[in-house]
Amino acid sequence: MSDFALAPKIMPALRRLRGHYDRKNCHDLRDLINASLVYVEFETAYDNWNGGAHGHDVILFVPEEMMALVDLDEQHQLFERIREDINKATPEVENEYVRAVFVKPVDQGDPQCQAASAFTFEPRARPVDTGLWQGNSLRLFISHRDSHKASVHILADELAPYGISSFVAHDAIKPMREWQHEIHKALVTMEVMLAFLTDDFHDSHWTNQEVGFALGKGIPIICLKVASADPSGFLGSKQALKGDYDQIGKSAPEIQEALMGQVGQEGRFKEIMIEAFISATSYSAAIDGLRRLSETASQLTDAQFMRIAKGYSQNSQLYGCIGIHNRDNWFKRYLESATGKKLKLENRKIVEIKPSDDEKIPF
Repeated sequence: MSDFALAPKIMPALRRLRGHYDRKNCHDLRDLINASLVYVEFETAYDNWNGGAHGHDVILFVPEEMMALVDLDEQHQLFERIREDINKATPEVENEYVRAVFVKPVDQGDPQCQAASAFTFEPRARPVDTGLWQGNSLRLFISHRDSHKASVHILADELAPYGISSFVAHDAIKPMREWQHEIHKALVTMEVMLAFLTDDFHDSHWTNQEVGFALGKGIPIICLKVASADPSGFLGSKQALKGDYDQIGKSAPEIQEALMGQVGQEGRFKEIMIEAFISATSYSAAIDGLRRLSETASQLTDAQFMRIAKGYSQNSQLYGCIGIHNRDNWFKRYLESATGKKLKLENRKIVEIKPSDDEKIPF
């Protein structure tokens, strides 16, 4: 535990930089910070002039795929900019400064990475908008031919309520952005790919390259067949979902089921729905959040239950919402079914009742 005054200022400074980079459209810098585990190595430099000044190093550990945002030829300038900006954001700290900033891939064998702290933006009233993706959502890249983007956009809108953020090229890319860079950025940061299979899908070098990128990274791929063409090449071994091109929005529930089952994203959806529920900013959002959570997570671990219980006690939009407490105690019945616990809701808390001696343990 360091006694340096700069130590508790690093995380607030990074939160401030995150917003600064967002406003300046420096989205690569913002996304790097957003994904970081942060380690501070103290007193890597010391200058005894004028009372002494202590220099510290900040190391940002990011997922390996995020390193693609760090251009090898420009990494020195990138590290230097973050260093300068952290120092600008902490002018009140005298005789201390950030000497250097480094961005490294996550390495669980690295003692510094093991000791790093997760970077968060608490308090968070709603999911953070990450530019290409909506925060707190499963990141789905939809590979498609440009001539079908209107239908793909409809599908993306229908997937959003399920906690799925879809990247639709030319929809997601804002004007004046270098579109190849943005597509590559989406490919690097996606979690799942959906191949929107039309008869002309495999005629495009771009769709073939996008599929190849996903296959090379080991990213799960779902094929949605909306015409007569079957998946070909390496996609030929994958079972395709069938969709009605003229009623494409109706494919959304089936896609979510495939993501939870075939692609193994059930755990991610649980976390997304839990976060959406406990972060509800209105009574209607609380009701919608509970409905989706109960549809997605029929079982909850003790850790997930504790997280919900803590979130409930801290959010007036939950404990004050009649809509989740009526219907014969809808919320309570769901939690008891999902956890196997006997519960009671009182004084804005969720209380477990032990069957042995009726001991009540508040969370």
